[in-house]
Amino acid sequence: MIGLGQMLGSISSLTISPVNPNNTDTVYIYAELLFTSTGCPLDIKSYNIVGNNILASTQHCLGIAAAICNNTDTFKLNPLLVGTYLFDLTLSSGGGGPPCTASIVADDNDVITFNVVNSVGIEEQTTKKELLCKIDLLGRETKDVNNKVLFYIYDDGTVEKKIVIE
Repeated sequence: MIGLGQMLGSISSLTISPVNPNNTDTVYIYAELLFTSTGCPLDIKSYNIVGNNILASTQHCLGIAAAICNNTDTFKLNPLLVGTYLFDLTLSSGGGGPPCTASIVADDNDVITFNVVNSVGIEEQTTKKELLCKIDLLGRETKDVNNKVLFYIYDDGTVEKKIVIE
């Protein structure tokens, strides 16, 4: 039986993907959870968006034996308007089930803030790639040769096909 005020679950971390979302991205919030009792199946998970505040809650059902149980709850948010958002998660645990009895007191609460920026359409490539080698159609490494197809292989895994016409 769950004791009054006894904390059985905790939020280890909240992370967002993509890290820098824009107004066309689907945003995912991952809640890493830790429980001190056997079993930790999800019972109820929900969220509600009010302005730029996202109020979320999740409840897991716990067994009676002491053990470590990890779980990740994923919240999928459809594209959001440009602005700063606050994601506020309340975690609770119950006994039995699912469905399980609701706890009297919430186990833990955590908040993450993130910005949604305007999509500009074309992302500027900020990394400088380095040329590893140039190969011909037969896969032989070669120098610059005019009027032949060459493949330029870069350190980021990209390959460019080039023909230098004289």
